[in-house]
Amino acid sequence: MLQYVKAVLNFSAFRPEPDDPVFSWKSRFSGRKTALINLGRNSFSYTLLDGSGQIEEGETRQGDAKELFAEIGPTIKSETVEAACMISLNSRFVISIESNLSRKKGSEEAIKRDPRSVLHARFERGKVYTVTHNPETNSSLLLTIDDENIKKTQALAKAAGLKVGRICCGTYVLLRHALSLTNTKKGSETSFSALYLICCRGSVCALLQEKDNWVELRSRPDLFEAEGDLDPLMELLAPLVERLGPDHPLVLLCDEPALGLVEKLAEVYPQRALTDLTQTGLLAEILYQN
Repeated sequence: MLQYVKAVLNFSAFRPEPDDPVFSWKSRFSGRKTALINLGRNSFSYTLLDGSGQIEEGETRQGDAKELFAEIGPTIKSETVEAACMISLNSRFVISIESNLSRKKGSEEAIKRDPRSVLHARFERGKVYTVTHNPETNSSLLLTIDDENIKKTQALAKAAGLKVGRICCGTYVLLRHALSLTNTKKGSETSFSALYLICCRGSVCALLQEKDNWVELRSRPDLFEAEGDLDPLMELLAPLVERLGPDHPLVLLCDEPALGLVEKLAEVYPQRALTDLTQTGLLAEILYQN
């Protein structure tokens, strides 16, 4: 009984449980150090977040995920409270544009519990989905990840002594964030057109928006490495830029500044306005607040 009285007096009884995904990371782990892990096809990086969500330190390594979890997991466990971590999957995902998906009230949440009710014939077994509906048109952004990949990642983290409180796709999170920052005025008289370029640990998503409508999307996991060759990215971007009206901008958002990318875009598209929304540690900040 004493422990329950103590919990009420120090307000811990009113805080959400750490494993309750309904609440924000900030609410679940307020005042406690946690970690964000980014997983690519052959890369592993982590960032520590202090009790207020500020980035403290991290490390990036190349290699097999299983081996790197075994090597680095104990360090993350020792540096965090309750070994709590978020994981961003930056490979083996697909982002697509879909039309005429079910838009019943709460469908963006329902797809996580009962995807068939939203996707109908588009539903595939063994997949996990997330959807974002365009408020102005009938198009939607659909994220698809293999459930097997999620379960494998959870198992690797557990074997390393880590407790996974959230798994997401960083590219998709950043794409939604970029759209929310720029699509602030709605309606036919104030429609917005742009080409969005999202980069997360070398994975890329390019979305062409014309008068608020999402018309074409190209997404490639593990397209380039930090400080590596940017030509594959530019090749992916070129056909979409050709379709973009001459007065419309490029909108760039990366999880971390990509060496030489802004300069490369300015060189290849010197007449094109560029809005760079990149901030160091942005993905960690977004995930911490939500």
